[in-house]
Amino acid sequence: MANLLLANFSISTWLAAGACAQSILFLTLPRLVALLPAVTLLLLRLAKGVLITLGYLHNTYTDGAFLYKSTAPIPNDDGSIPAKAADKGLVVFIVGANTNHPMGLFAPGFKDLGDYFQNMWKDAEANREQWGYLGKANTMPMATAGGNALVTISYWKDIEHLHAFAHGPTHRLGWDWWAAQNKKYPHIGIMHETYAVPQGSWENIYQNCHPIGMDQVPGQGVERRSFQARQYDNAGKGRQMEDDDE
Repeated sequence: MANLLLANFSISTWLAAGACAQSILFLTLPRLVALLPAVTLLLLRLAKGVLITLGYLHNTYTDGAFLYKSTAPIPNDDGSIPAKAADKGLVVFIVGANTNHPMGLFAPGFKDLGDYFQNMWKDAEANREQWGYLGKANTMPMATAGGNALVTISYWKDIEHLHAFAHGPTHRLGWDWWAAQNKKYPHIGIMHETYAVPQGSWENIYQNCHPIGMDQVPGQGVERRSFQARQYDNAGKGRQMEDDDE
């Protein structure tokens, strides 16, 4: 939530807010005391960066990253990890909402839209088998020319399951709300992209990365740790990587 809030306003807005806060400190405290918080924070961060770069401090930025090459496969129906990567087809469904409004995420109607989105993801998560839902990556804030957008990449077993979900009751509620309200909120936009990818025509390779993209999708009955710990010897030797072994 903090990242979404930070992305909601431009850097100039945050700088102006910080300048106002610093001005209030100057008006209410002695100058040296007013300068102390900002200067101390800046010096501490600079010192930490230098010490990490020189190797005197542990690089905390690598905490939680998987410092090896791995791939995130689609598990078998019994929860086991397949012997080959990309041994199944999948559908990549990208969906997002854009607010072309000075209040960004706090624009009228945007919270209501967000609630419908949350209900849809909860339905997909609670009924994975019914909808063929594999999971989704974390929602990403994106800056656009008109304002801010929230984009989510999700993964599904096949297009038939995704279409069934689209015609299901939870998505229908959201779609009916949008059909009735989109003229009332012309500053809100929605989008989606759908890609049906056949077996053997996709790959994902992660090396020295924090979980990102499909690597954030938990396995069906497989612990996340099992996904990451499995270092496929043939990861990266698929169609795209035959001539470029990472």
